[in-house]
Amino acid sequence: MVQIFIASISGFLSLHFFNVLPPYWALLLIIVIGVIIFMVYRNVIVISFSLAISWAVFDANQYINDIDSIPKNRTNIIIDVSVSTLFNENIPTEHFEVKVLNLHSQNVDFVFPLRLMVVWKDPPQLKQGQIWRLPVRLSRIVGRVNQAGFDGEQYALSRSIHGSAVVINGDTLPIRLSSSVSVRQQWLDKITPLLKSTNNQSYLTALTFGLRDGLKAQDWVYLRDSGLAHLLAISGLHIGLAMLMGWWLGYLLRLCLPQTYYWLWLPLLSGLIFALGYAWLAGFSLPTIRALLMCLIVGILRITAIYWLPWQVLLITLGLCLLWDPFVSYSAGFWLSFGAVIIFLVMIMTESSPVLANLTWYQCCYQRIKYLCKLQGYLLLLMLPMQWWWFGGVSLAAPLTNLIAVPWLSIITVPLVLIGAITPWWPWLSSWCWLVADFSLLPVLKIAAWSHGAWMMLPASITPWLVLIAIITVSWPLFPLMHFRWFYSSIIFIVLSWRWENDNQKPSLWTLSVLDVGHGLAVLIQNQQRVFVYDTGNVWDENSIAKSVIAPILADKGITAIDGLVLSHADSDHAGGSDYLIDRYQPLEKYSSDHRLGFSECITGQRWQWQGLEFVVKWPPKATPRAANSDSCVIRVQAINGNGPSILLTGDIDAKSELVMLMQDQDWQSDIIIVPHHGSSSSSTQTLLDAVQPSLAVVSIGYFNPWGLPSTAIAARYQTNNIDWISTQDSGQVTVTMSNNTYSVKQYRYHYSQTWYRPQWLAKQLNNSY
Repeated sequence: MVQIFIASISGFLSLHFFNVLPPYWALLLIIVIGVIIFMVYRNVIVISFSLAISWAVFDANQYINDIDSIPKNRTNIIIDVSVSTLFNENIPTEHFEVKVLNLHSQNVDFVFPLRLMVVWKDPPQLKQGQIWRLPVRLSRIVGRVNQAGFDGEQYALSRSIHGSAVVINGDTLPIRLSSSVSVRQQWLDKITPLLKSTNNQSYLTALTFGLRDGLKAQDWVYLRDSGLAHLLAISGLHIGLAMLMGWWLGYLLRLCLPQTYYWLWLPLLSGLIFALGYAWLAGFSLPTIRALLMCLIVGILRITAIYWLPWQVLLITLGLCLLWDPFVSYSAGFWLSFGAVIIFLVMIMTESSPVLANLTWYQCCYQRIKYLCKLQGYLLLLMLPMQWWWFGGVSLAAPLTNLIAVPWLSIITVPLVLIGAITPWWPWLSSWCWLVADFSLLPVLKIAAWSHGAWMMLPASITPWLVLIAIITVSWPLFPLMHFRWFYSSIIFIVLSWRWENDNQKPSLWTLSVLDVGHGLAVLIQNQQRVFVYDTGNVWDENSIAKSVIAPILADKGITAIDGLVLSHADSDHAGGSDYLIDRYQPLEKYSSDHRLGFSECITGQRWQWQGLEFVVKWPPKATPRAANSDSCVIRVQAINGNGPSILLTGDIDAKSELVMLMQDQDWQSDIIIVPHHGSSSSSTQTLLDAVQPSLAVVSIGYFNPWGLPSTAIAARYQTNNIDWISTQDSGQVTVTMSNNTYSVKQYRYHYSQTWYRPQWLAKQLNNSY
């Protein structure tokens, strides 16, 4: 049994190593080999692995086929959908998930149901379970691919979302075809009025239904910094508490019933019903499914009098989760949820629980607190690699905050929430529970607020040390240093060699990184651990490119300060995130082509030197109150000694300004040009290309931009002049590494983040168009 699940888990997780999905004949060959090995040697490892990988590849192929059924270009279409998202009437939202029931189009035919993320501005009151006929603009999902930051394509895969749709206003109006509402939505609607008088309604809703839309950006910052995000939503711990409450209720009920064999298992069955009900309220999220499966397995084992070790239960739970949905391994919740449980098992294996017999009450308390502190220490050290991988950092306050908050929420808040959730038909009792639960959250939220700033971002260069810490933490109790000196010496030697090799891979001179920011521009010029930023991308609602893309990339590089910032002009897609960068990184030098407080003017004749590079401003001739496209700050960058490649940063300069500035200066030759105005037909004149004579052109653009950029004619003009054309819309982040006489180009979508679920049709379509 253990061999089967280990082999199966390996087969499911092998999906992560495929850049292209293997053909079915290769999988069939592996299955045949597995059958032969089983028949000869009675070994199930190969056949279990082959069946698991075949199942995962089948699911992956079906996912890709569903995506391929969606038109490559945005298409206006009418769809019938069933609403999948749970809605709180007090929390308006414009984003929700749906399952497609029918598409009214002759060009699109879906065999299997699709899941879409829908955007509907100012929607009517929506409910989970309703069926709507919507006129939408349907498109595939194309996310930003950068060195760090949010990965929209991987997120969509982890939730099995195939595309996105925007409800459009036109001749056809949205029609509600069915007003039926899911039982879960009805339950939420029954409880919502009881929460109106509470101060922390969004947290209580998250604890009850896993619905976290009401949490604000500042709430998430506090939860991240304190390490309490896993507690203030329905987690595996809460499912365990629900089962414990159900067990005690069943036990008390059994005492009141005749003492017969029929009621022997009542506490266990009652606990499983409570756990199942709480998981259902949470929408069967991954942590709840994991905990529910473990509860079910333990319950079955108890009823059948079969004994399994805890790690066997965990192994089977892990295999069943992957069998149900192989894509869950692409979510952070999967690794963090199972990782925490594995750490608990490591703690049990390496540290014996304190013996409390014959101890005074204060000695018992001391031993329990000591054990809990050790557990939090294990969690901090062993979760470091996973925390860094998914979030780029770690909460230093997490051990202390969890030591206080976990028992508080477990003993007080969660039981009150459960009682309030199952008693909405007795409003007086339910309201009292919600009020007390709301009050009990105050100390936890105070702790979260006090922890603000405890989040530490970790650079990619620290990876070897994180691995070293995790290995030594696990190995130290099992393999004492006195008897295994060579083991630890070998580990340290390998890590130091890895570190030394990474250090030797640093660029010899400097790098230019054009970030994948959609429609907009953000450029990093880096020399060693120093950086100069040209433009900051767009801003929206409470977020910006500076916060979601630039900051994670700087953290990944280990850069904590910005030496200089240049804003080419005032448009939001170029300067939208400047305030965030200025507040967080306090750049020493700031330049702009318009009048900005604290900025130096970026005008013709300006030049400065930085880290062996010379920045020469070519345009505009004067600063303006608000710089438009034609006033974009154009800068040429090259090594001070004139050796090595040069780059020309152009902003959104237009054709007229190009011609005027070319007449004022003769020194324009540059090896690399950032394509003006995202490849618009109003820029990139032949005169500019003749003067600059670049060998590489990089255009920063979003795939589904409403202006149809880049212009086909402009892209063809660059290629006609034998200029290599690279676009962030199909290449992701583009990093150019300079050397003395040449440069090398890395495209993150293909060189670093290439995998089977990336939309490979992007580059093919562009190449065919030009």
